[in-house]
Amino acid sequence: MARQRLTGAAAEAEVMRALAHSRTCIESTLAPFERRSAFQVWFSTLRGIEELINLPGELRGEPLHEEIVGFSLLDKGGMRQGLPSIKTGLESRFSRLVAQRLMRTLIQLHAIAASFATHQLPAAREMATVGTAINYLQSRRRHLLALLHTIPGVCRGSQRLHELDGLNQFLYLIETAGLGATSMHHNLMLAQVYPDFALDVDEVGVVASHSFNGLDSLYLEPERTAITEMADVDFTGVKSVPVNRRLIFSKAELENNLAFIAAAYAEFNLHETSFGQLAAFIRSLLPLVADEYFVRLTAKRLDELCSEQKLPDALRRALVVEGADYVNNTSTYAPFTCVGCDLVTSITLLSRFAYHWKNVCLNRVRRYQIRSGFIFEKSVKASLRAQGFDVTEIKRIGRAEFDVVATLDGVIYNVQCKNNLVDLNRIEADVRRFVRYNGFLDKAYRNALEKERGREHVLLRELGLTAIKNFVVSRFPVATQNPRILAYGEITRFRAVAVAA
Repeated sequence: MARQRLTGAAAEAEVMRALAHSRTCIESTLAPFERRSAFQVWFSTLRGIEELINLPGELRGEPLHEEIVGFSLLDKGGMRQGLPSIKTGLESRFSRLVAQRLMRTLIQLHAIAASFATHQLPAAREMATVGTAINYLQSRRRHLLALLHTIPGVCRGSQRLHELDGLNQFLYLIETAGLGATSMHHNLMLAQVYPDFALDVDEVGVVASHSFNGLDSLYLEPERTAITEMADVDFTGVKSVPVNRRLIFSKAELENNLAFIAAAYAEFNLHETSFGQLAAFIRSLLPLVADEYFVRLTAKRLDELCSEQKLPDALRRALVVEGADYVNNTSTYAPFTCVGCDLVTSITLLSRFAYHWKNVCLNRVRRYQIRSGFIFEKSVKASLRAQGFDVTEIKRIGRAEFDVVATLDGVIYNVQCKNNLVDLNRIEADVRRFVRYNGFLDKAYRNALEKERGREHVLLRELGLTAIKNFVVSRFPVATQNPRILAYGEITRFRAVAVAA
């Protein structure tokens, strides 16, 4: 099949066809499996993956860290020679069960890396070493979770999944169909944003003329103010529970996370919102945690605990995954999945949901909206300094106010920082609404740049320079053709983009 370029309605039709194909592939692949065993094996596999992703943080500064992250997954001889040493190191540092799970994950990664290489998948390059595989797994986290939430509603057969076959069975599906499903939703949005959008189609696959990245450098969704940006908070008074160093995840860690979130955002009275009720609800689940990780309870018991903590209806509804649509499940933060008569979650999913609900609560607080803008400006300044810019202290000249003004090699870089909230889930849920809001922001940001061009003389005169460039850095990504509008998730590229502009 010769390469064919599709535009307009033909491109959108191809997107819909590819999207339907991906959904069918996901459902037909999962259908033969028995739901309970498939869910259990994949949940256990996911636990091992999450522990591996967090391993570098646990081993920071220890010799075992370098030995593991540099370990080759494609060298069979090296695998046989190096694994015994890693096994010994893990058993010395962690509990027996943690070490077993990590070793099991490494063995599965070796097998899937070889499979990817055999099938010549581009992802094979990302599986060269354990270090690169960790980055790869982190980039696929939403898909790994989406599969977990989808399995109970789609698996309806009798085929049982072996404990060591989780990655072999499902990671290839994620790579070939799961990513395609979400990328096609992005393409559907981009086709409505860009008049010149096109698809190049051949027997290998589909390549779009434009792309959209909604995640930051750590593959996390953007938020107005991350907990790491709350630098002025004094955490010394926070009462924390001792954590077992031989575990990577534990009930104690979850309890501490709740305390640190509450302390970090205490100035916005976070605990007086429904987050306070959620924190109490999660703490009521701690006695139910099995093996320091899993939580399983009946729908009736969940409802009782929700009532005891007086959780509002919106929060109750947000706790449980609603359906078995894979694409929708890539966007859910709901911690509980319904498996038969039980609801199942983990301490990592509960912690993730708590952090998400913190944003839901704070985004309605006016003081937080204002303060987060100033914190955002500080983060942009810090990043520019790290890239070699000289950041000035200019905030106002006469009646003109500025967000971030920096210089580099005799050029002024005037940066407007925009903290407008964007719900990225609408790309899948309501693409037309997302496109309308995206267009509104794109126009607003272009107008902001035009306004800055009209007062360039103020900064040129103040700093005694002759060249100036204006930019908008948006906390949340916007699909735009304007090279002067940059998402904060790409802030580390600012110097390269700014100098070339």
